[in-house]
Amino acid sequence: MEVRPFSDKQIALLETFAAQAAIAIENVRLFEVEKQRTLALAHANRDLAEREAKIRRLIDSNIIGIFIWDFDGRILEANDAFLRMVNYDREDLVSGRMQWTELTAPDWRDRNNARIEQQKNSGHFPPFEKEYTRKDGTRVPVLMGGATFEEGGNQGMAYVLDLTERKRAEEALRESEAKFRDYAETASDWFWEIGPDYKFTLLTENAFGSDPAERIGTASWDHALDLETEPEKWRLVRETLDAREPFRDFVYCSVGGNGLPMYVKASGTPVFDANGEFRGYRGTGSDVTERKRADEALRESAEALRRSEAYLAESQRLTHTGSWAWDPRTEEVLYCSEEMFRIFGLDPRKSPPGRENFRRQIHPEDRDRVRQKFEQCLRERVDSVEEYRVLLADGTVRHIASSGHPVVDENGELIAFIGTAVDVTERKRAQEERERLRQLEADLAHVNRVSMMGELAASLAHEITQPIASARNNARAALNFLDQRPPNLGEVREALDCVVGDSDRAGDIIDRIRDHIKKAPPRKGRFDLNAAINEVIVLARSAITENGVSVQTGLADGLFPVQGDRVQVQQVVLNLVLNAVEAMGSVEAGARELSISTEQNRTDGVLVEVRDSGPGIDPTHLERIFEAFYTAKSSGTGMGLSICRSIIDAHGGRLWAEANEPRGAVFQFTLPSAGSPAPESDK
Repeated sequence: MEVRPFSDKQIALLETFAAQAAIAIENVRLFEVEKQRTLALAHANRDLAEREAKIRRLIDSNIIGIFIWDFDGRILEANDAFLRMVNYDREDLVSGRMQWTELTAPDWRDRNNARIEQQKNSGHFPPFEKEYTRKDGTRVPVLMGGATFEEGGNQGMAYVLDLTERKRAEEALRESEAKFRDYAETASDWFWEIGPDYKFTLLTENAFGSDPAERIGTASWDHALDLETEPEKWRLVRETLDAREPFRDFVYCSVGGNGLPMYVKASGTPVFDANGEFRGYRGTGSDVTERKRADEALRESAEALRRSEAYLAESQRLTHTGSWAWDPRTEEVLYCSEEMFRIFGLDPRKSPPGRENFRRQIHPEDRDRVRQKFEQCLRERVDSVEEYRVLLADGTVRHIASSGHPVVDENGELIAFIGTAVDVTERKRAQEERERLRQLEADLAHVNRVSMMGELAASLAHEITQPIASARNNARAALNFLDQRPPNLGEVREALDCVVGDSDRAGDIIDRIRDHIKKAPPRKGRFDLNAAINEVIVLARSAITENGVSVQTGLADGLFPVQGDRVQVQQVVLNLVLNAVEAMGSVEAGARELSISTEQNRTDGVLVEVRDSGPGIDPTHLERIFEAFYTAKSSGTGMGLSICRSIIDAHGGRLWAEANEPRGAVFQFTLPSAGSPAPESDK
């Protein structure tokens, strides 16, 4: 085939088409570039919008306070949380009245400005605490941090957290710690801590009744008095410590602050740090010396009682307890002990264990009452506690203390009634004997008071005649003033007032003497001990003066009242005072000084102390002087101090004697308090 060449016209036309195609291709390329740029710009705008939306959501969430600021002091934007925090509203923000430089409290501004200058170049501000001043002038503590939008920029965003609740919590924690310290310093128990070497690192002020600083750096066994006598006890506690286990109520004997033995009860728990490393122990301690003595006294009493019971076993049948079980559905006796038969005077071989057999033995005067009470307990399904008598065939009457308990099954049906019967005849007799002994004790106390009043008869007569004589003189003076012309009524009134006062004084003395002489049962009441002691001093004043004794009193202010028989307590004080005066009367040389004091002791009781400068008491006889019929005086009966101790014991207190230094004796007794200090009307 023959190929024809293109003509010039065709070539020109092709060139024109080629140029137009190239332009079209370039336009397409430019369109694609513009398209890509448009898409990139749209993506960037979308990212910017998303970031702005995130920031806006953060600001509008009001989780914390957020505001936008500039270094000129302006607040450009703020969320509601920040506005509420500083007590401003959005109108204040829009108007430009809010300046972060003005919000900063005056005493914080220098520190605030210095921190801004230090961090200005870095563009971020690490969190720090400060205070803002609210619109109403109050302050709010805050934690603040922030950053500029760009390095070296003039604007930034700040994040503010209100610390009010945290500050309150910190204050509450400080107050709680202060309360704990107060409790620790005022409690009868004390608190301690030891390190890994078991040596004290902390002791509260009341520890061991001494300066706790002396024991810091020492171990508890360094002061123990029973380390050698009870090695097994200490070996076990050391094993417990080495095993890092808690311990409780470990009792040992230590040296107290006064140098005397002190029984201490300690409990502790091991302490570990966050890494589980053993750091020591912490716990509590308490002085149980008195309790230990009481336990020893109780054990001695129990041992004495056991011995007494053994001695009586050969000559007297002891009280036994009978037990029984009864089915209320069938009225069948399920069980009856032999002791039950013996108590009711029945022979188990001759009398079947029927309920009626036992009921017939109940005293006719008690039978209906016991039956009604028992049937009531059956109906109500409650415990039965009853006392009644049984009448034996030989006419002997026994006193029985009976108790019963209903037994029900899982459906609540009563299936049995079980109980006990105790022959309390001997207990009844013993109770009557105790009542007789108490009455005898009261009679002896009354005789002792009458005896003391007899010894003081001459001095009491002087105490009574003195106000009577004064009243007579004042009455004569009143008559003289009436004889004047005109009568001097003002002086008459004053003289008559003195007559009334003297008469009242004499009457008070007579009333006190009558209280001490009359025979009356003990009357427990709430009274002011200081006032009672002052009355005793008045009664003994003449005896004190006659023996040349000087009296000093140290009666504590705000003393709690005591509960008891005022006359009996005064009898104790008067007995101690007269004994001291009589003892000092025998001393030829040296001062004759009598000191009477009261104080509120740490166990909420009241301590009374009578101290003299007499010849003192033989240390070997300090306890014997309280025994009945023991006396060191040729004319004494040996009952006074024994009665005094019985009175104090009956009031729940304790009476004891010690040597006075450099000479003399000290008698002390305690009485339980009856509550808060007595009002003026009680004194």
